[in-house]
Amino acid sequence: MRRLLQKIFRPFFVRMADRFASAPKQEDVFKSLSRLLKIITTQNSSRGIVVDINIATDHFIIFSDQHKGNKNRGDDFKDNEANYIAALKFYHTQSFNFINLGDAEELWKYKADKVMPRYADALLAEANFQAGKKYFRTFGNHDLLWKNKLDVALHFKPFFQMPLPIYEGLVLKATINNEPIQIFLTHGHQGDKMSDNNAISTWLVAHIWAPVQRFLDININTPSNDFYLRDKHNRLMYEWSSRRNNMFLITGHTHKPVFASGKYSPEVSHTINTEENRADIKPTYFNTGCCCYNDGDITGIEIADGSIRLIKWYLVNSIPQRLVLEERRLADLISKSPAPADGT
Repeated sequence: MRRLLQKIFRPFFVRMADRFASAPKQEDVFKSLSRLLKIITTQNSSRGIVVDINIATDHFIIFSDQHKGNKNRGDDFKDNEANYIAALKFYHTQSFNFINLGDAEELWKYKADKVMPRYADALLAEANFQAGKKYFRTFGNHDLLWKNKLDVALHFKPFFQMPLPIYEGLVLKATINNEPIQIFLTHGHQGDKMSDNNAISTWLVAHIWAPVQRFLDININTPSNDFYLRDKHNRLMYEWSSRRNNMFLITGHTHKPVFASGKYSPEVSHTINTEENRADIKPTYFNTGCCCYNDGDITGIEIADGSIRLIKWYLVNSIPQRLVLEERRLADLISKSPAPADGT
């Protein structure tokens, strides 16, 4: 019966998915990011939080896109779990804050009550940061269910202290060389027609669309699994952030790491990434990559000791190792990224 229903209904839902989850449009992305940033920084809203930090002494690790499943063959995170837990233990002992930047659970493919118990160890490793008020979490498009406080209370209570706020974004405020700066963090699905809308539509996506997708086995093109969409999405994030003054944007979503804007500039050839060409790029955009690479590696962004780093954790003879891929002083990046805010 299930195969018959899939044959009947799957083509219709695939067409609907293609229509509403198409490549992001600049106008939609810019408008959504700007609105969210304004709400977080000017209103007392549950959508986000502003955290005052000291760049020299406060340490942060930012991971995203774990996509925890139920540990079956289709679970993208199961081979990364040990590496991930080892990384979290390291950062906890070093008194880091942990920002979990969305798509931590894969709820398009799996039911929440099948995911959470299977990853109790990983969730408890995350919860260790909560005791010191060093745990921050945002939702993404694949775990949009966590936008609902009742669902959070139901599924997270065995692992975390309640209430557990899960935001759409957060802003770290600091001062560098007597200049105020903002580090804006969000999952990065802003502008997505299916996942970035009002309360009714997001409820429908979380409670209706996700179960339908699981049942019909629909795998739509998203920035996490389509190379063209990854680049387009990252480029839009760069273009938005490059128009703002004294602000850095950190997202996930695409599963493709970006450090200090990488090559995402309209003035630079996308096939060239030399230091000479990078000099023209405003170093305003960062992407964590993901925690579900098929070789067990995970990538993330560290903010520590006045610097920002793209890091990788990988396995050597089954032993997790940390590697700094790129690193820059935040003060140096601020001095190279002057741009008038245009309000868009």
